[in-house]
Amino acid sequence: MRCRARASILLPAALAVCAACAPASDTAPGGARPSTVPAADSLAPSLSFHACERLVIGSPVAVCVGFNGVAILADQSPPRLVSFDPATNACQEFQAPGDRPAFRASDVSVRGFFVYAVDEANRQLLRWDASGTYRDVLLSFEDLVVRRRVSPFSLDVDASGRVAVSDVENHQIVVLDTYLNVDVAFGNYGSFDGQMDTPQGVSFTPRGELLVADTGNARLQVFSDAGALRRVIPAPGEANPLRRPRRAVALEDGRIFVADPGAGRVFELAPDGRVIRGIVPAGCTGFEPTDVAPARDGVLYVTDAASKTLFAIRVM
Repeated sequence: MRCRARASILLPAALAVCAACAPASDTAPGGARPSTVPAADSLAPSLSFHACERLVIGSPVAVCVGFNGVAILADQSPPRLVSFDPATNACQEFQAPGDRPAFRASDVSVRGFFVYAVDEANRQLLRWDASGTYRDVLLSFEDLVVRRRVSPFSLDVDASGRVAVSDVENHQIVVLDTYLNVDVAFGNYGSFDGQMDTPQGVSFTPRGELLVADTGNARLQVFSDAGALRRVIPAPGEANPLRRPRRAVALEDGRIFVADPGAGRVFELAPDGRVIRGIVPAGCTGFEPTDVAPARDGVLYVTDAASKTLFAIRVM
């Protein structure tokens, strides 16, 4: 389905949507406000996307940006993929996998002319072409046994075609080669360095390393492409603003952006892991960022579960 977004998709609508958000909680499990969560910098979004004529975003969980600047969202209510072109304010619902009524995308990635999504419900890796036409099932994770049955949640695809997948039940990262065979799998449950607890996000860095949102341990970890631990962010003993990081992405200049719905912030980190700032869209009284994706024009796309909106925020 193709439709053209209303003119109100620009900044005034973004602020109106934010004002309607339910307040986000910054309280710790015991009810105390964690002193390590910094005050947020409110940045005015350059645009937002919530609805077009017949399409309303219900539960955005992930976003990626193609080489042409088009953003692609994984929406779980109803379950589907949706694209948004900021140049034309046009959106499109991707063709549904007709033989998979329980399709539920938990993450989406784009590489070249193809769009990839993790079907969390059916434990499959699916593929579309850039026009939104459904192509095929690339891999059934039911057939991929690494220690135990893999429960895929997030993914990223690098320039060579390798696929990194986070396995939330086995607390590990699985990297597939270009033939979709297991290249390396690493991680196990725990809180020591190199261990993981429900890693909900994985992404390749510009240097080819793997950046993992170690959600249950409220931290990030960086690994080599072979699974060797490089560093933990924040380093042990340092103040930790993270609460429930769901995705982290690294830019060419080394900065890291983290979507943390538990803290109600998008964190901008320096290359050494220091917190530069916490970001919320201006006017939001509640903010639950589920994913972040950088675009080439210095804009960061953010999916927000609280307002059911895709925001574009200039960070360069």
